[in-house]
Amino acid sequence: MSQFAGRRLEQVWFWFFVPISLTLDLQSLYPPSLLAATPFPAFMKWYTTFSRDPIILGAMSPDPAWDWLRCFLKMEAFVQLPSFFIGAYGLYKTLILAYGASTATTLVPTLNALLTDKSTPPLSTMELANLLGSYIPFLLFPLGMALDMGVKLIKLVQVAEGRKSV
Repeated sequence: MSQFAGRRLEQVWFWFFVPISLTLDLQSLYPPSLLAATPFPAFMKWYTTFSRDPIILGAMSPDPAWDWLRCFLKMEAFVQLPSFFIGAYGLYKTLILAYGASTATTLVPTLNALLTDKSTPPLSTMELANLLGSYIPFLLFPLGMALDMGVKLIKLVQVAEGRKSV
């Protein structure tokens, strides 16, 4: 029997979130020598050509205006991914609350940057809709996980407090 402690939706999210994080989001953090013999650079080139995603393009650029995003990507690599793995595996389930809150929080400025982007030429309505369609789930699903785990923790605390007063 699997040790994966998540419900079905969390399992689906796991198989969706982890590959995207490892192959796309975190590429700007990997040493170029690590990527050289992999298909990841070609995948990144295809994705950025297809989507014109200003967020990923910003992360890959040396422009200091995107340092905030590179900070969030480091947080994704060293806080969010480990929290999700540990929480989803069931070793410390409350980490799902930390993962969800952290991920949802980082998506707010990311969506703001996307919506206020000054790309030349500007993103078309269809390009923006496609990008929003790919970013908004990374806000809603983790936020839902955080809220769900928060409610569970509140109920656990209430049960524990009820036992104390008896």
